[in-house]
Amino acid sequence: MKIGIITEERDWITCSLERVLIKRDITPIYIKPSKIVSFTGMDIKFKCNNENLLKLNCAFVRDLGDGTDYYRFDALKYLGEVMPLINPAEGLENAGNKYKTSMILDKNNIPHPKTIITEDLDKALMWSEKFKDCVVKPIFGNRGKGIIRLGNKPIINKINLLKEFKKKYGLFYIQEFIRNPNNVYRDIRAFVIGDKVVSAMYRTSNNWLTNIHQQGTGKPCEITPEIEELAIKAKDSMGLIYGGVDLMESKDGLKVIEVNGAPSWETLSKVSNVNVTEKLIDFVLNNVKDRYY
Repeated sequence: MKIGIITEERDWITCSLERVLIKRDITPIYIKPSKIVSFTGMDIKFKCNNENLLKLNCAFVRDLGDGTDYYRFDALKYLGEVMPLINPAEGLENAGNKYKTSMILDKNNIPHPKTIITEDLDKALMWSEKFKDCVVKPIFGNRGKGIIRLGNKPIINKINLLKEFKKKYGLFYIQEFIRNPNNVYRDIRAFVIGDKVVSAMYRTSNNWLTNIHQQGTGKPCEITPEIEELAIKAKDSMGLIYGGVDLMESKDGLKVIEVNGAPSWETLSKVSNVNVTEKLIDFVLNNVKDRYY
């Protein structure tokens, strides 16, 4: 049995997948997206380093890299038509585009912060004032990169920040800032596989950016029925097999901040007694072909 790991760069996650696959007597095949060759009008369809990708049983999708326009993602979509991908391209697209994520959450009545998406600087400024406190995020991106908080800054400062943001990203994705009722800076990362939250952690910080890559710290979090129900619903709405769902505590209950279709679980593994990699691989081996394809 052969299972692919699609990634431009190897990291803790890909190495963990490799170790557990070998432990299960499965051959891991690394696939660099930049090395994939596609064929049309021929018997063969996809190759990477002389490996016929259609001979793989399935493949984990971890990192497509920067890509060349849309080729890598288009190739992934077509590859997903002939073999199981973990996660499917459509799910990755839904979770990777914050606008699509918000629209899907809204359509499914899943609690999330009030959000405004606009290209208009004047409208962005107006809503930043109406919200009183808000964050502005790039519509594509992760690890907390590029996010700014406007808070109660003077108007001229907001204008300058929004102008710089517009110049760099072109589109404003503005979310009402959710204050934690416990007066702490933290959110919750719930890790969902199939129809179960297998582990969860608080991400805490001494400032409003709680992402682990922004100096946040992971701490164990009890999986409550509210966390379980909301995280599974959010993951399923995106069309994902597994995912990392970020939740924020508020005076009105939990709200979904983001859904990640290629989440890391390195920090989660350090604060949890659950082997997430083994849980994920075992679920894929037992369920993916029958339930998702």
